[in-house]
Amino acid sequence: MTLKINDSYITTVLETKFHNDETKFVTAIKNLFKVESKIQTQEYNLLKAYDSGVLTIGQISKILDKSKSEIMELLEKYNIPFIKVDKDYLEQEFSAFN
Repeated sequence: MTLKINDSYITTVLETKFHNDETKFVTAIKNLFKVESKIQTQEYNLLKAYDSGVLTIGQISKILDKSKSEIMELLEKYNIPFIKVDKDYLEQEFSAFN
């Protein structure tokens, strides 16, 4: 395996941390992406639980150790609505005015 790296920082990391062992370097990068993928999967699954009414934003906030505003950003990232507006919701809201 031969890597062509045009970034001085990455080259320094390869040389100092991995002692120019390209196989270990690539394995470390693959593992990093696996961890990132697991985190994103966990986030998505928790947000889908919110979407289905199983969890609240506060509960997800505690599980992920993030602020509620960060959870709101994740909802936007994954295109999950903060509030579901359906016929039942609208009827309940409008009945409050009667």
